[in-house]
Amino acid sequence: MDETALSRRAMAGLAALTPLLVSKPVSADEQANIAFVTKFCDDWSSKDVEKLIPYLAPEIEYHVFEGGPVVKGIDQFRAQMGGFMKGMREITWETKRSAAIGDLVINERIDHFIQPEGSTRPDNHFHIAGVFIVRGGKIVYWKDWRMPGA
Repeated sequence: MDETALSRRAMAGLAALTPLLVSKPVSADEQANIAFVTKFCDDWSSKDVEKLIPYLAPEIEYHVFEGGPVVKGIDQFRAQMGGFMKGMREITWETKRSAAIGDLVINERIDHFIQPEGSTRPDNHFHIAGVFIVRGGKIVYWKDWRMPGA
């Protein structure tokens, strides 16, 4: 099975869990993990990669998008995201909803990347499902999928 089909199946499986997540009370640790990931997402608006580094475990593994590059480690994250973030006029991530099971946090977001005035590149708006694993107060794994139909 190719990675896109597998990723879509994984997303469908995660979506099927949503009713279970909302029917069970969220523990204090799960609520803290949700708040931590939400703050991380909100801090992208700073356009400062150094503000994001404290959220990440040294061994962070970030899958930028389905079939896209995998960023491993803080140094690679800094190198990949630093210039990209600074090159945007504005970055805003809207977290629509979040759920957690232990260390696993799932969120639905709309990520807005606004180009500088005069840029010939289009602004981008991505409807995303993000999956994060938080351990020891740091994000150790993160993968984003485009929402089906988006």
